[in-house]
Amino acid sequence: MSQKILTANEIGVLWTQYMENSMTLPLLDYFEKTLDDDEIRPLLEVAKQTANNGVSQCTQIFKDEHLPVPHGYGKEDVNLNAPKLFTDAFILNFLEHLGKVGLTSASLSLGTSASEEVRGFFTNRIERQSVLYNQCVELGMNKGLYVRAPQVEIQDQIEYVKGKSYLHPFNKRSLNAIEISHLFENYKTNSIGEVICQGFAQSSKNQTIKKYMREGKKLSIKHRKLFSSVLDESGIQTPMTSSNFLTMATDPVFSDRLMIYLIGVLSSAGHGNYATASSASLRYDLIFTYQRLSVDIAMYAKDGMDIMIKNGWFEEPPQAPDRQQLIQ
Repeated sequence: MSQKILTANEIGVLWTQYMENSMTLPLLDYFEKTLDDDEIRPLLEVAKQTANNGVSQCTQIFKDEHLPVPHGYGKEDVNLNAPKLFTDAFILNFLEHLGKVGLTSASLSLGTSASEEVRGFFTNRIERQSVLYNQCVELGMNKGLYVRAPQVEIQDQIEYVKGKSYLHPFNKRSLNAIEISHLFENYKTNSIGEVICQGFAQSSKNQTIKKYMREGKKLSIKHRKLFSSVLDESGIQTPMTSSNFLTMATDPVFSDRLMIYLIGVLSSAGHGNYATASSASLRYDLIFTYQRLSVDIAMYAKDGMDIMIKNGWFEEPPQAPDRQQLIQ
């Protein structure tokens, strides 16, 4: 173990990893208890091992550096005796999404770390999340549950942009492959968000949480339909799945604080996806759309944060001392 003090970057990303992995474990425990498909079970085990490894390694680093270990989330945040709420098809799709989000988070964290130990930790995280994602895609393809991106005919000759009309928001050209990719991936993530919000709304007994989840579902549907309509304008049909993702169960499953925190994590990931899509898109109307929808997500995430703070659920990230206060 290096005796060099961790940087603010490293403390921040490790704290985030601890919180997100500790939150994931109750979800995975419940999925494991309610899962029927034995082919999905090995992937669930990979996800659990990855999350457990994240929690234990972050805990050890915090202890070695004499830093407080976050409270995070645990067994008290899930009712393992609750009936099945999410179907096996959703569990597989969620694991795939978990792999993608984990890859993005770990790669960004690696890029901000200097400590050899921390870099090694995130390098290992990338390897583990890659295994999870690849196995989920492969099994999803075999079961016909993986929704592939649209296929389009591509011009057989290389061309160069000949004028600013290529960027024009009013005289809209057909979408290029990069723009299609981002529109479709954001369509998929909003579909997952819609299911999660519906499931949380029907299983919570807290009226404030139910209202917040209904608003999240409405927002996900709005964004999903908008992305689909943009694809439709270019004659590209959005692939869909016919799988059912939810049961009719209404028994409480997860604690309100865990549900709100998970929605916050998904909102943050969605916000990042929109920023990436905005910078990669070359039609000005798409750039404006992503930026406008980012405001929707930011306002929704703020409402969730307000609920957490009001109920005393929000655990503060590590922060620098208030030196102004020290000289009062």
